[in-house]
Amino acid sequence: MSDRPKISIIIATHNSADYIEGCVDSILSQSVEEFELIVVDVSSDDGTKDILEELAREDARVTFLADGMQSLGHAKNMALDHARAPYVLILEPEDYLHMDALEHFQQMISSYPDSDVLLCDTECVGSAAYGRSCVDRKRFLSEANRWDGRPREVENRLLRDFMYNHTALYKVDYLYEQGIRHYEQPGYGRQDSAFRFLALVKGTPSVSVLAMCDRQVDARKQRISDKAAVTDTCNEFYYLRQELKKDEKLWWRTRLVFWQAYYDRNMLLYEQLADELRSRLAQRMQADIKKAIYCQEYSRDHFDITVRHDMELLLVSAEDFSLSQKKRLAELQQKSIPIIDQEDDSLMILRNADDINDDYAREESDLEYLSEESAECTKQRIQKYRVNRVWLMEEMTRDMAPLRLLLGLTQDEMSELLGVSASTYKSLEAGKKKVSWDQFLTLLFVFRFNDRTSAVVDTLGLYPESLKIRMKKGVIIAYG
Repeated sequence: MSDRPKISIIIATHNSADYIEGCVDSILSQSVEEFELIVVDVSSDDGTKDILEELAREDARVTFLADGMQSLGHAKNMALDHARAPYVLILEPEDYLHMDALEHFQQMISSYPDSDVLLCDTECVGSAAYGRSCVDRKRFLSEANRWDGRPREVENRLLRDFMYNHTALYKVDYLYEQGIRHYEQPGYGRQDSAFRFLALVKGTPSVSVLAMCDRQVDARKQRISDKAAVTDTCNEFYYLRQELKKDEKLWWRTRLVFWQAYYDRNMLLYEQLADELRSRLAQRMQADIKKAIYCQEYSRDHFDITVRHDMELLLVSAEDFSLSQKKRLAELQQKSIPIIDQEDDSLMILRNADDINDDYAREESDLEYLSEESAECTKQRIQKYRVNRVWLMEEMTRDMAPLRLLLGLTQDEMSELLGVSASTYKSLEAGKKKVSWDQFLTLLFVFRFNDRTSAVVDTLGLYPESLKIRMKKGVIIAYG
């Protein structure tokens, strides 16, 4: 074990004997040595504990702890309290790291010492319930945000994507200063949704566009039949809401994305539940969302385009909502069967060719699921925001600072690239002045055509397909 580890890696396990050894091996095989691994087992009865005890005896970098509280969240908090490094990386037992993952993270720490959270893309393999993969979920969320041209009060796109598809490195001092802990009441689930949400909205994140962590298993083999799963998941979001409301300004700024994240997370659970529990979850969601609307924390105007019909149906009838979802999931199960292709020692998910359609065709097909009135409003909105300059300029203002940091440029250097004074650029980056369309285009080309920021620009939706089409058409000039 290193006397001064630079990174503490934390894993909480429960009945993970099938894949925990592969996860630990990927960590111990890293290209750097300055780390410690803390594994906490929560009452496993499948041999996981024996495997971990043996690994701890063989390698001094591994610390094994046992937790009898029946809570993965409590186990993760226990490991955080034992961490000796200034940064902590929290993994799941079914994850594994690329060989140079920690080396890359150490480089990121040196490049962005002021960042509280270092995000990294997660490559996901395996299939979820009904053949719906993490790739599909990520595509669904990105399309929901791309289609919806309304200005966001927080970084909705980045936050929702991170909640389900990213691994992150956290600065330990920041977690303690902000009092960010895992939800730890005994119960179902990984109990990390509240932790992730709080860590990102309270801190200063930095985005790494390189994939570090592969998820080996992306779904439970059996449908969840424990009715406590519904209560526990919703209660975690109740805990998150109470934590956010300790700072009324933070709560007001994050309330919209909180309720959308609540819906997203519960719908992922909905797919995994046994049939008899789905109506229970629908009723709980209906009650919670109605209360949010009554308290003016949320409204129908804030429903994402791709789920607006479902959420409106949920508010009217939980039973009809369940019938609609049953039909949707049956169609998804029949249509999407992932094929795992193993070549060159790598895994790749192949989707049916029918799933890869033109962007506009996908927009029109999804409108069929909406009510007539909602569909017409949505159609008008899509037409209106084909290239929504105001939205793009506002988003660029919010994204300027992290994108500049990724390039490693100072504000003075960026002001020279943009052709404005240093004071003007600082005002633009701080949101005190609005970015003009000409300035947006200049910044877009600086960030879009740089290897360090290109993928981030695409992820954030700053270069939408509609704008690409406009640029490809060019300007028609009539001579003579």
